[in-house]
Amino acid sequence: MQPFHRGDGGPGTVGRGGATATTGSDDGAVRVGTGGLKITVYLDFLCPACKNFETTYGADITTAVRAGRLTVEYRPVSFLDRLSASGDYSSRALQAFLEVGRGSGTDATLGFVRSMFLSQPQESGASDLTNAEIATLAGASGTGDAAVAKIRDGATGVDGKAVGAANLKLLTAAGGTGTPTVLHDGEQVSLSDPAWLTKITG
Repeated sequence: MQPFHRGDGGPGTVGRGGATATTGSDDGAVRVGTGGLKITVYLDFLCPACKNFETTYGADITTAVRAGRLTVEYRPVSFLDRLSASGDYSSRALQAFLEVGRGSGTDATLGFVRSMFLSQPQESGASDLTNAEIATLAGASGTGDAAVAKIRDGATGVDGKAVGAANLKLLTAAGGTGTPTVLHDGEQVSLSDPAWLTKITG
């Protein structure tokens, strides 16, 4: 788990096609799935432990969502901006994710998460992804051209730092000490248990 340090979060929008997103300091989330039990996942797109989480559980989460056995609320944070080459990578990735989630559908949204972690820059590295590169990943995941253009131009209308800060407050209130953190029924899930997802979805 990547521990966070307190730091760093616009209006709400409901999307279409199986994934919905709200972008704002009160509810900066992307939701996928419409059935089954619900989990909330807090993540930072620069967090190596979050990449490991996606590598380990992403495919099973996708399968459960598609089967109607799970609804996932992703709440991105941006506390690792300080460890990115650009100084705002986590915030820009958050902005792109909420734009993708506004109306790109479940497969495109989950595909974007997977692609972003596959292309994850190194913490404290010499470079990270540009908006154009993030937009290319969004397009490859199935995101529509209009949303891709907004991501490329940095024109999503999302305040990444503000949304990230609001989600960080929610994470802290839930007792979270880092990312990834998963909540189910308001309680933290022990990710040290490799069967945690199966125990939730059955």
